[in-house]
Amino acid sequence: MITSPVDYWEPLWASGRRYRQITDTETQLLADHLGPGHGRPALDVGSGDGALARHLHHQLGYQTTGVDCAPSAITVAMDAAPGSSDQPRFQVMDFAADDLSELSNPAYAVITCRLVFRFITDKTVFLDRVRRLLVPGGTFWVVTELADRRAADDPLKSLGITAPDVELLTARWSTVAAVDLDQLACFALRP
Repeated sequence: MITSPVDYWEPLWASGRRYRQITDTETQLLADHLGPGHGRPALDVGSGDGALARHLHHQLGYQTTGVDCAPSAITVAMDAAPGSSDQPRFQVMDFAADDLSELSNPAYAVITCRLVFRFITDKTVFLDRVRRLLVPGGTFWVVTELADRRAADDPLKSLGITAPDVELLTARWSTVAAVDLDQLACFALRP
């Protein structure tokens, strides 16, 4: 269990560690499930290098904010497109613990969480915070590994969420759409 997200993630990002990139299949699923942004606000939780936030902003047309608890991740995200004025906004924030009033918008049409949900300590509180910020008719987009997709002796099995975690994630939403991608699953959740 990660007791301090910033203490865990900051050294990894600062040392140059990078993570699974967004695939063409994922970008097509985003277009299919989120649709065009038309300038509506989107929030990418655990934005890391900013690739998903930039995709939401530039390809889908959302006004996107990316938040990550690791300052080095935010630096990487901001350095990825220097000099352009039309970029997502990035800020250091522990979404699970910090004051949500520090965000640039009071509500969001889309909230994304890619490869982060497994690391959230109090998933119930996290999901309540997401619901509080999501506009009626909005979409919470989650990409996560599933533990049952890996062999019992696979050292990466712990990166996936369990069946009870999936049940917690998908409960209390009026619409749940799930798409399988190898060890990953994508969830489009709507209030």
